[in-house]
Amino acid sequence: MRREEMRQGNTPGQGGGRVPAAYALFGNHRTLILGVIGTLAGAVGTIGGISGGARVIDILGFAAIGMLGLALAVGYVVVAAQRPRPGRR
Repeated sequence: MRREEMRQGNTPGQGGGRVPAAYALFGNHRTLILGVIGTLAGAVGTIGGISGGARVIDILGFAAIGMLGLALAVGYVVVAAQRPRPGRR
């Protein structure tokens, strides 16, 4: 099996066509892992910043990291739900 054919196994392309941007950005399981880690880091950093008396800009920075991580995780789930599944036997 050629390398290009192996890479297309994670995307819903029909072979030879262009892959939509949503699948290129969110079609990999690493995106979900990165999103979960970012969400946890943002939540822990925000709570730690509030309890530690950090400045507002620091707290907003951690909250933004958490929101970005949440957007990555939700984007992966949405794209995975739209991906066509092969029929079960």
